[in-house]
Amino acid sequence: MSKIHGGNIFQFAHEQRIEPYEVIDFSANINPLGPSQRGLSSLEAQLRYISHYPDATNDDVLNAIADTYGMNKHQITVGNGAAELLYAICRLPGYTGAFVPAPGFSEYKEALEASRIAVRDIYYRPREDDNGKPYFEVPYLALETFAAELKGQDGRIIVFLGNPNNPDGTLLDKNHIRTVASMLKDANSLLVIDESFIDFVGNDTLQDNEYSMRSLINEFDNIIVVHSFTKFYAVPGLRIGAAFSNPQIIDQLNKFIPTWSVNTLAQAYTESALNDIEYVKRTKQVLCEEQHYMYNALDAIAGITVYPPSANFILFHIEQEGVTADTINEALKKHNIIVRNCDSYMGLSNQWVRIAIKDHDNNVRLVDTLTEILKV
Repeated sequence: MSKIHGGNIFQFAHEQRIEPYEVIDFSANINPLGPSQRGLSSLEAQLRYISHYPDATNDDVLNAIADTYGMNKHQITVGNGAAELLYAICRLPGYTGAFVPAPGFSEYKEALEASRIAVRDIYYRPREDDNGKPYFEVPYLALETFAAELKGQDGRIIVFLGNPNNPDGTLLDKNHIRTVASMLKDANSLLVIDESFIDFVGNDTLQDNEYSMRSLINEFDNIIVVHSFTKFYAVPGLRIGAAFSNPQIIDQLNKFIPTWSVNTLAQAYTESALNDIEYVKRTKQVLCEEQHYMYNALDAIAGITVYPPSANFILFHIEQEGVTADTINEALKKHNIIVRNCDSYMGLSNQWVRIAIKDHDNNVRLVDTLTEILKV
């Protein structure tokens, strides 16, 4: 079982004796356009200031986030990537247990265990709709049952959910989430929704994304929405993320986030990239086209079941006997390509593979190579 996330191109390049730029990395879900040029220009202009401490208030970045997403500045905090914010959330006092999605992002469980909070998996189940399309079912009823059992008891819990969930891309239903949030509030408990990939979903502007749960923080004081800027804006090496919640929770979170957590270059890049409207439009356009191409092309390959994507990644299950994710990765190595073996996700096995959606030429290359590998 693999214990690392996708995107380890340096180790792969070392093993293959090639340069990192020669790796075609389908294991990390990053914007296929690469970074915003407007953001990079601002980053370059700030290089002269790296001998000084960053702005500890993050004021300009917070203003840019508030404007982009239509939120109140006092409802936002930022950290060194979404992962740091997850760890800060788990340090909030008084929580004794938690639920995490299975499959789901491993950092939820790792952050909880670091704070010695007992963790329980809550399983998403593979299903088929009336038209035979595969999907993962969110266990809303189980969550509501757990929340109801907690009411009136001493224990307080944190529920983590992904929207869209990684690695399957399942989106949450807002009405169901209202019910879960309300019941958790009655149980003095917290709902954390990870929207690290939400900007890739749909064709609306970032502020008007109908699939986001951000607006619910105005209805419930027990919701935190976590957001990453490193995926959509293609800078995982810079590390910056945000959390949206009511000002009281934001004040609490800030106590667990170190001063100068967000560095000068991340501040400069993010502020400018958030204002790069053409970059956002182009990303949405390219992703829409490539998402459509990749789903249909993969779905035509015999021996795999492909789950319809909502964001910039696609999950598929290998049905062919004798073929595993390891088999596929070993074959792809000859072409300097890596994909994500999903056996490290609770509830999945070595028969599951997640791939990022990249530029068209590389997408075609992957599809052609997988077709050859899986040829019966």
